[in-house]
Amino acid sequence: MKKVRNAVRAFVVDGNKVLCIRYKEENIGYIDIPGGKIEEGETEAEAAIREVKEETGIEVSNLEEVGNVIIEYPDRIYNMEVFVTSYYRGNVRNNEENDAFFLDIEYLLKEKKRYAITYLLDTEFEDYFNNRKVNVKFNVDSNHKVINYDKI
Repeated sequence: MKKVRNAVRAFVVDGNKVLCIRYKEENIGYIDIPGGKIEEGETEAEAAIREVKEETGIEVSNLEEVGNVIIEYPDRIYNMEVFVTSYYRGNVRNNEENDAFFLDIEYLLKEKKRYAITYLLDTEFEDYFNNRKVNVKFNVDSNHKVINYDKI
């Protein structure tokens, strides 16, 4: 049985840019959306706010729930609640584990080293994402490449 990890991701959108992180240690160079695991006693929204602050230095508010994303690897499953906001304050800062930056969405979509969660910004998911009705499962290989997906 595969281990399931419950987590969150928060898309912080500013015009045509989105807040991203790039890992420095494990999975070097891969681009992800800020987020992480839900701590005991935390709501999903509280976890998203905390994780964005820890990973980027940015304080977010007015999170809107976008939906649920399941990402299944050969050996594990991530079950993620996904949020979006345009409300933030503070300056982006890097930390030991990752660099943080706003990236043009068009550029992100051309990037080869990106996690499945970033596919929610692809045009085929645009209405789904904008209408806050995301419910999708991505199957990925051990190198983070999306093999296929199902809108659930």
